[in-house]
Amino acid sequence: MENVEYEQGDLYCGIRSVKGVLKSLSWDWARIKKLRCRFSWLMLTVICFLTCFSLGCYEDIPALSEKEISAKLKEICVALLEEAGLSERECIFDVELSGITRGKITLTGETSEQRLRDELLVRISEELDLQVTDQIRVLPGPELEDQVWALVCKPVINLGAGPQRKDWEDVVTQARLGDILRVLKAQDDWYLVQMEDKYLGWAYGEDIVVCNKEYLDEFWDSEVALIAVKMAECLDSPGGEMVFEKRLVHGSVLPILSQKGEWVELAIPGGGSAYTKTANMLRFDSRDNVFKKQSDASGVIEVAKMYLGFPYLWGGCTSYGFDCSGFVQFCMKINGYHLRRDADLQFKQGEPVPTIAALQPGDLVFFQKGSDGPSHVGIYIGDYRFIHSTATAGVVINSFKAAHGSEYSNALSVQFCGGRRIIK
Repeated sequence: MENVEYEQGDLYCGIRSVKGVLKSLSWDWARIKKLRCRFSWLMLTVICFLTCFSLGCYEDIPALSEKEISAKLKEICVALLEEAGLSERECIFDVELSGITRGKITLTGETSEQRLRDELLVRISEELDLQVTDQIRVLPGPELEDQVWALVCKPVINLGAGPQRKDWEDVVTQARLGDILRVLKAQDDWYLVQMEDKYLGWAYGEDIVVCNKEYLDEFWDSEVALIAVKMAECLDSPGGEMVFEKRLVHGSVLPILSQKGEWVELAIPGGGSAYTKTANMLRFDSRDNVFKKQSDASGVIEVAKMYLGFPYLWGGCTSYGFDCSGFVQFCMKINGYHLRRDADLQFKQGEPVPTIAALQPGDLVFFQKGSDGPSHVGIYIGDYRFIHSTATAGVVINSFKAAHGSEYSNALSVQFCGGRRIIK
């Protein structure tokens, strides 16, 4: 019996233990359910946070790749130059993508036109929907302070493609004594300058006088003389010694200091003066009026024929020699018409004249050898003839008409790609 009672007691204890376990399990299950509910809310919160964060990051990542953005940037820059009527030979607009950080792009580079930079930032925002960190440098920079102008102080100077002088290899154009230049930046003894026709080039420091606007205004505050002959002496006194190695060239403009009989005293940039005969010049009340009056076609043709036989000179635009576009630009400027520097740029001016038969005296005639647009230009003088500066013979007259014998040029007749009417 004792054993039976013992077994029953054990059974009772076992039942109580099972009940306790079940009760414990029931309580733990409730806790588990409660914890599971809390964990579900926690997971939902984490998922929502990660989703929002991902969406925010996605908004910060540009839809285009760096390569695509760079290509689009170049496309916009080209379009802006075209809309402004400028080329890279007339305006610095060198901008590049230097990085992308959290949806912002950084632009670096430089430009000589504030308006192009401003419009570029607007276009980037509108067309690419991107924020821009602007590190584009506008020239001239603050390091030049107010010394952002210059006057040519020699009869003729060469402007190069870079801050080096290699004879005639890198010459892009020329400037005359007294020409006004806008200084954009300096490198050692060289200055990147912009001429009044907007053309860019590097000038050697010894060839120019760098100055501020006040000096410029004071220098030109008088009557001026336009050198109206092909070349003129420039002497230290009436009948004296030459001031420069070269003579003054047609188209030079200088302030008049005094006049004594047949001699006129002219101011030289940087100080000093020089004398030339009054017969060599025309007098104007101000510099602004020198190339203001426009003549008819006969005036342009007369000036052009003055230079028949003169040599061809790459980059030349003075009486010491002309390239084709320099010759045309010079003849037109003397008669009050202001052209751009190069043939392909001049082709964008005036009214189109599509055929040789439609040409009128004074029209510009253009020629194309390759696929890159006009590479040569001349002035039509009538009767199928035109005058131009050629690399082989200098300034000559040629014809589109075979009946004109030696003047006829079959090659140029074939290469004719259109005319432009500047004189109306």
